[in-house]
Amino acid sequence: MPRRPVGRCPVCGLRRDAQGRCRVCQKPALRRAGDARRPWAWVYDDPRWPPLRDQVLSEEPLCRAGCGAPPRVVDHIRPHRGDETLAFDRANCQAMCKRCHDAKTAAEVGFAGAGPKRLATPTKVTLVCGPPCSGKTTYVRERAAAGDLVVDWDALAQALGSPHPHHHPSALTPFVAEARDAVIARLARRHDVARAWLIATAPRDADRRRLAPEGVAVVVLATAEDECVRRARHDGRPDGTIDAIESWWRIHRADQTASPR
Repeated sequence: MPRRPVGRCPVCGLRRDAQGRCRVCQKPALRRAGDARRPWAWVYDDPRWPPLRDQVLSEEPLCRAGCGAPPRVVDHIRPHRGDETLAFDRANCQAMCKRCHDAKTAAEVGFAGAGPKRLATPTKVTLVCGPPCSGKTTYVRERAAAGDLVVDWDALAQALGSPHPHHHPSALTPFVAEARDAVIARLARRHDVARAWLIATAPRDADRRRLAPEGVAVVVLATAEDECVRRARHDGRPDGTIDAIESWWRIHRADQTASPR
Protein backbone atom coordinates (compact mmCIF):
# COMPACT_ATOMS: atom_id res chain seq x y z
CA MET A 1 0.00 0.00 0.00
CA PRO A 2 1.51 3.37 -0.93
CA ARG A 3 2.45 5.73 1.89
CA ARG A 4 2.06 9.47 1.95
CA PRO A 5 5.32 11.43 1.59
CA VAL A 6 7.12 12.31 4.80
CA GLY A 7 6.18 15.79 5.95
CA ARG A 8 8.68 18.49 6.66
CA CYS A 9 8.88 20.86 9.61
CA PRO A 10 7.73 24.33 8.44
CA VAL A 11 10.45 25.94 10.61
CA CYS A 12 13.67 24.11 9.71
CA GLY A 13 12.66 21.73 6.89
CA LEU A 14 13.56 18.54 8.76
CA ARG A 15 11.22 15.58 9.01
CA ARG A 16 8.39 16.35 11.34
CA ASP A 17 6.32 14.30 13.80
CA ALA A 18 2.55 14.15 14.43
CA GLN A 19 2.56 17.61 16.03
CA GLY A 20 3.71 19.20 12.77
CA ARG A 21 7.18 20.28 13.94
CA CYS A 22 10.42 18.35 14.30
CA ARG A 23 11.60 17.54 17.81
CA VAL A 24 14.21 20.29 17.69
CA CYS A 25 11.63 23.01 16.95
CA GLN A 26 8.81 21.79 19.21
CA LYS A 27 10.19 23.14 22.49
CA PRO A 28 10.99 26.64 21.21
CA ALA A 29 7.47 26.83 19.74
CA LEU A 30 5.92 25.87 23.05
CA ARG A 31 8.21 28.29 24.83
CA ARG A 32 7.06 31.16 22.63
CA ALA A 33 3.41 30.33 23.36
CA GLY A 34 4.19 30.39 27.08
CA ASP A 35 5.90 33.77 26.78
CA ALA A 36 2.56 35.37 25.86
CA ARG A 37 1.14 34.33 29.23
CA ARG A 38 4.13 35.41 31.30
CA PRO A 39 3.30 39.14 31.80
CA TRP A 40 0.35 38.30 34.06
CA ALA A 41 1.36 34.86 35.33
CA TRP A 42 2.43 36.50 38.63
CA VAL A 43 -1.26 36.64 39.62
CA TYR A 44 -1.33 32.89 40.26
CA ASP A 45 1.78 33.08 42.46
CA ASP A 46 0.38 35.93 44.53
CA PRO A 47 -0.60 34.94 48.11
CA ARG A 48 -4.07 36.41 47.54
CA TRP A 49 -4.87 33.90 44.80
CA PRO A 50 -4.98 30.53 46.70
CA PRO A 51 -7.61 31.64 49.27
CA LEU A 52 -9.70 33.31 46.54
CA ARG A 53 -9.51 30.17 44.39
CA ASP A 54 -10.54 27.98 47.36
CA GLN A 55 -13.43 30.32 48.13
CA VAL A 56 -14.80 30.21 44.60
CA LEU A 57 -14.53 26.43 44.31
CA SER A 58 -16.21 25.95 47.71
CA GLU A 59 -19.08 28.29 46.87
CA GLU A 60 -19.77 26.95 43.36
CA PRO A 61 -20.11 23.15 43.27
CA LEU A 62 -20.84 22.90 39.52
CA CYS A 63 -19.25 24.32 36.40
CA ARG A 64 -20.73 27.75 35.71
CA ALA A 65 -20.82 27.00 31.99
CA GLY A 66 -23.79 24.76 32.72
CA CYS A 67 -22.31 21.41 31.71
CA GLY A 68 -22.97 19.89 35.14
CA ALA A 69 -19.37 18.76 35.70
CA PRO A 70 -17.54 19.43 38.97
CA PRO A 71 -15.29 22.48 38.61
CA ARG A 72 -11.52 22.26 38.79
CA VAL A 73 -10.54 25.71 37.52
CA VAL A 74 -11.34 29.25 38.61
CA ASP A 75 -11.99 31.43 35.59
CA HIS A 76 -11.88 35.21 35.31
CA ILE A 77 -15.15 36.23 33.66
CA ARG A 78 -13.48 39.29 32.24
CA PRO A 79 -9.80 38.56 31.43
CA HIS A 80 -7.60 40.44 33.90
CA ARG A 81 -4.41 40.82 31.78
CA GLY A 82 -2.52 41.56 35.02
CA ASP A 83 -5.02 44.13 36.35
CA GLU A 84 -5.14 43.54 40.13
CA THR A 85 -8.67 44.91 40.44
CA LEU A 86 -10.01 42.30 38.02
CA ALA A 87 -7.65 39.50 39.07
CA PHE A 88 -8.66 39.45 42.75
CA ASP A 89 -12.29 40.56 42.47
CA ARG A 90 -14.57 37.75 43.68
CA ALA A 91 -17.37 39.05 41.47
CA ASN A 92 -15.13 38.53 38.42
CA CYS A 93 -14.40 34.87 39.24
CA GLN A 94 -16.38 31.72 38.46
CA ALA A 95 -15.76 28.00 38.87
CA MET A 96 -15.49 25.93 35.69
CA CYS A 97 -14.40 22.49 34.59
CA LYS A 98 -11.15 22.44 32.63
CA ARG A 99 -12.84 21.54 29.36
CA CYS A 100 -15.27 24.47 29.47
CA HIS A 101 -12.57 26.83 30.71
CA ASP A 102 -10.25 25.89 27.86
CA ALA A 103 -13.07 26.39 25.35
CA LYS A 104 -13.88 29.82 26.80
CA THR A 105 -10.23 30.87 26.74
CA ALA A 106 -9.83 29.68 23.16
CA ALA A 107 -12.94 31.63 22.11
CA GLU A 108 -11.62 34.79 23.77
CA VAL A 109 -8.05 34.77 22.51
CA GLY A 110 -7.91 32.38 19.57
CA PHE A 111 -5.90 29.81 21.54
CA ALA A 112 -4.86 29.60 25.18
CA GLY A 113 -2.06 32.04 25.91
CA ALA A 114 -2.09 33.79 22.55
CA GLY A 115 -3.05 37.17 23.98
CA PRO A 116 -6.08 39.31 23.07
CA LYS A 117 -7.54 39.37 19.59
CA ARG A 118 -7.83 42.73 17.89
CA LEU A 119 -11.10 43.59 16.25
CA ALA A 120 -11.00 45.11 12.80
CA THR A 121 -13.66 47.68 13.74
CA PRO A 122 -13.87 48.83 17.39
CA THR A 123 -17.36 48.68 18.88
CA LYS A 124 -18.71 51.57 20.90
CA VAL A 125 -20.14 49.95 24.05
CA THR A 126 -22.22 51.76 26.67
CA LEU A 127 -23.20 50.26 30.03
CA VAL A 128 -26.37 51.86 31.38
CA CYS A 129 -27.07 51.06 35.01
CA GLY A 130 -29.25 52.23 37.88
CA PRO A 131 -32.01 51.11 40.25
CA PRO A 132 -35.30 49.61 39.03
CA CYS A 133 -37.56 52.25 37.46
CA SER A 134 -34.65 54.66 36.93
CA GLY A 135 -35.33 54.82 33.18
CA LYS A 136 -32.54 52.59 31.84
CA THR A 137 -34.58 50.94 29.08
CA THR A 138 -36.08 54.27 28.01
CA TYR A 139 -32.62 55.86 27.94
CA VAL A 140 -31.33 53.17 25.59
CA ARG A 141 -34.45 53.05 23.44
CA GLU A 142 -34.21 56.80 22.78
CA ARG A 143 -30.57 56.55 21.72
CA ALA A 144 -30.10 53.15 20.09
CA ALA A 145 -30.10 52.94 16.29
CA ALA A 146 -31.34 50.11 14.09
CA GLY A 147 -28.84 47.26 14.24
CA ASP A 148 -27.40 48.20 17.64
CA LEU A 149 -26.92 45.31 20.05
CA VAL A 150 -28.98 45.73 23.24
CA VAL A 151 -28.36 43.40 26.19
CA ASP A 152 -31.27 43.78 28.62
CA TRP A 153 -31.92 41.38 31.53
CA ASP A 154 -35.71 41.69 31.28
CA ALA A 155 -35.72 41.16 27.52
CA LEU A 156 -33.47 38.11 27.84
CA ALA A 157 -35.66 36.67 30.59
CA GLN A 158 -38.76 37.00 28.42
CA ALA A 159 -36.94 35.48 25.45
CA LEU A 160 -36.08 32.51 27.67
CA GLY A 161 -39.66 31.97 28.78
CA SER A 162 -40.58 34.47 31.49
CA PRO A 163 -44.29 35.31 31.30
CA HIS A 164 -43.89 38.78 32.82
CA PRO A 165 -41.86 41.79 31.60
CA HIS A 166 -40.38 42.50 35.04
CA HIS A 167 -41.17 39.63 37.44
CA HIS A 168 -39.26 36.52 36.36
CA PRO A 169 -39.29 32.96 37.76
CA SER A 170 -36.22 32.41 39.93
CA ALA A 171 -35.50 29.14 38.11
CA LEU A 172 -34.62 31.16 34.99
CA THR A 173 -32.07 33.39 36.76
CA PRO A 174 -28.93 31.28 36.11
CA PHE A 175 -29.89 30.84 32.46
CA VAL A 176 -30.48 34.57 31.99
CA ALA A 177 -27.17 35.36 33.70
CA GLU A 178 -25.24 32.95 31.48
CA ALA A 179 -26.96 34.21 28.33
CA ARG A 180 -26.06 37.80 29.24
CA ASP A 181 -22.43 36.92 30.08
CA ALA A 182 -22.09 34.92 26.84
CA VAL A 183 -23.26 37.87 24.74
CA ILE A 184 -20.91 40.27 26.56
CA ALA A 185 -17.99 37.84 26.11
CA ARG A 186 -18.83 37.56 22.40
CA LEU A 187 -18.11 41.29 22.03
CA ALA A 188 -14.42 40.49 22.55
CA ARG A 189 -14.33 38.47 19.33
CA ARG A 190 -14.65 39.53 15.71
CA HIS A 191 -18.11 40.80 14.75
CA ASP A 192 -19.85 43.49 12.69
CA VAL A 193 -21.77 45.32 15.43
CA ALA A 194 -20.89 49.01 15.50
CA ARG A 195 -22.56 49.86 18.81
CA ALA A 196 -23.74 47.90 21.84
CA TRP A 197 -25.79 48.80 24.90
CA LEU A 198 -25.65 46.85 28.16
CA ILE A 199 -28.47 47.39 30.67
CA ALA A 200 -27.96 46.34 34.29
CA THR A 201 -28.62 47.47 37.86
CA ALA A 202 -24.93 47.24 38.95
CA PRO A 203 -25.00 49.35 42.14
CA ARG A 204 -21.27 48.81 42.89
CA ASP A 205 -18.23 49.95 40.94
CA ALA A 206 -17.01 46.33 41.08
CA ASP A 207 -20.26 45.16 39.45
CA ARG A 208 -19.80 47.64 36.63
CA ARG A 209 -16.18 46.63 36.08
CA ARG A 210 -17.19 42.97 35.91
CA LEU A 211 -19.92 43.56 33.33
CA ALA A 212 -18.21 46.15 31.19
CA PRO A 213 -15.58 45.13 28.61
CA GLU A 214 -12.51 47.35 28.38
CA GLY A 215 -13.08 50.83 27.03
CA VAL A 216 -16.84 51.05 27.56
CA ALA A 217 -18.72 54.20 28.48
CA VAL A 218 -20.58 53.85 31.78
CA VAL A 219 -23.81 55.77 32.43
CA VAL A 220 -25.22 55.61 35.97
CA LEU A 221 -28.85 56.76 36.10
CA ALA A 222 -28.96 57.65 39.78
CA THR A 223 -32.64 58.63 39.65
CA ALA A 224 -33.77 59.73 43.13
CA GLU A 225 -35.04 56.90 45.31
CA ASP A 226 -38.43 58.51 45.98
CA GLU A 227 -38.95 59.10 42.24
CA CYS A 228 -38.16 55.44 41.45
CA VAL A 229 -40.65 54.34 44.13
CA ARG A 230 -43.29 56.69 42.69
CA ARG A 231 -42.78 55.23 39.20
CA ALA A 232 -42.95 51.67 40.52
CA ARG A 233 -46.31 52.34 42.18
CA HIS A 234 -47.66 54.23 39.18
CA ASP A 235 -46.67 51.46 36.75
CA GLY A 236 -47.98 48.66 38.96
CA ARG A 237 -44.59 46.95 39.19
CA PRO A 238 -44.54 43.53 40.91
CA ASP A 239 -44.07 42.97 44.64
CA GLY A 240 -40.47 43.34 45.62
CA THR A 241 -39.67 46.21 43.23
CA ILE A 242 -39.71 48.86 45.94
CA ASP A 243 -37.51 46.66 48.15
CA ALA A 244 -35.13 46.28 45.18
CA ILE A 245 -35.01 50.07 44.71
CA GLU A 246 -34.24 50.64 48.39
CA SER A 247 -31.61 47.88 48.31
CA TRP A 248 -29.93 49.40 45.23
CA TRP A 249 -29.64 52.78 46.87
CA ARG A 250 -28.41 51.32 50.17
CA ILE A 251 -25.65 49.36 48.40
CA HIS A 252 -24.78 52.25 46.06
CA ARG A 253 -24.42 54.76 48.90
CA ALA A 254 -22.25 52.38 50.92
CA ASP A 255 -20.06 51.70 47.89
CA GLN A 256 -19.60 55.39 47.13
CA THR A 257 -18.70 56.05 50.76
CA ALA A 258 -16.16 53.22 50.77
CA SER A 259 -14.53 54.40 47.53
CA PRO A 260 -15.11 58.15 47.17
CA ARG A 261 -14.37 59.69 43.81
